[in-house]
Order: sequence, then C-alpha cells, then structure tokens
Amino acid sequence: MKKSLLLGAAFAAACTFSLTTGRAAAADAGHAFAVHGVGALTCSGLNATPPKDAPAMRGLLASWLLGYVTALNRIQDVTYDATPVQDQYALVNMVAGVCSQHPTLPVETVAFAVLQSLEKAKLATASPEVTVKVGKLSTVLRKETLDKLQWFLVAEAYLPASQANGTFGPKTQAALMKFQTAQKLPATGLPDPATVVRALVEMKPS
Repeated sequence: MKKSLLLGAAFAAACTFSLTTGRAAAADAGHAFAVHGVGALTCSGLNATPPKDAPAMRGLLASWLLGYVTALNRIQDVTYDATPVQDQYALVNMVAGVCSQHPTLPVETVAFAVLQSLEKAKLATASPEVTVKVGKLSTVLRKETLDKLQWFLVAEAYLPASQANGTFGPKTQAALMKFQTAQKLPATGLPDPATVVRALVEMKPS
C-alpha cells in the first residue's frame, strides 16, 4: 500500500503527536480493551502483505475502518461523522502511510490517531452526502464539509464570499484549482480527500 498524498508533513506530525500522547481513558479498569479483526494486526504485519494479497487486505482494512468510524460516531459526544473523508480507500492510505512510520504499533492505535487528527474537521450535525463531478473525475463529501471548504477558500482570498453558497460551481472549482496549485496538489478543481484534508486539517487559519 503506497503512502497517500493525504499524508502531508503537517498531517503526519499531527498523527505522531496523537500516537505519543496516549489514548483516552476507556475500556477496563486498566484502560485495556480487546481489538478484533484487521485492527489487531501490527503495522509491520499490515505493510508486509504480499502484493498478490494486497487488494484483499485493502478491502478488509477499508471495511474494518468504516465500522470503526461508525462506532466512534455512536459513542462520541457532538459527533455526526468523525471524519470529513468519505472515501474509504483514502482512509486506508492514510492509515497505511502512518503505519509505515510506526511498524511496531497496532493498526487500531494508528487508526485512532488518524481519526483524532481529522477531528478538527469532523461534522457535529447530520449532513447529506454530495457527489461532485469535474470532467471524468468525481468525489463524495458531505454538504457541511463543502460549506467549510468554501469558507476556507473565502478566508484565504481564493473565493468571493458571495459564492460560498453550499453548492459546487465553476467559481468554487476555479478557486480550488488555485489553492491546489499553490499547495502542489493535482490541480483538478475537485474537492477530493487530499484537498479537504490539506485545507481543513493541515492548514492553519490565516
């Protein structure tokens, strides 16, 4: 599994901070808990998957991560969705990328750290999914995430405030292309996971 573009330096640093500052108190009296499925693997075990088995492992990890996010959404206060990233394989790439830097850790620990890092852009209230298409490319994100992304572009002077209307149009696409170019991301104009994470998680407000 290759390291994803989602793992910029700031994002990787945020995950490392989460990994080294301990877990939230939970589980039994000693804060221990059982981990099932792919999450119980060590990162070295995950990244040592033979190439012929890699697609199946990616599918297993994707399914496990979706269940993990669902559980977090249920148990965390003021949370509709713990992640702004709706692409399951983008989450897989993020976890695999951080795992490559921390081979002795359990996959569950890394998944928790990744989601802690994404918490800055989590959704507090219900928001429908929106499919955005640019040419032959498409992505899915929640409407609240698109709103946040547009207001980020306004704050960074890429988009007029009058265009922050919660819908994706040519002005938003053009603004995203300028932002992506400045950030050395593929300048597609698509609000893909890499762009969402760079804008709403890695970037510091101006």
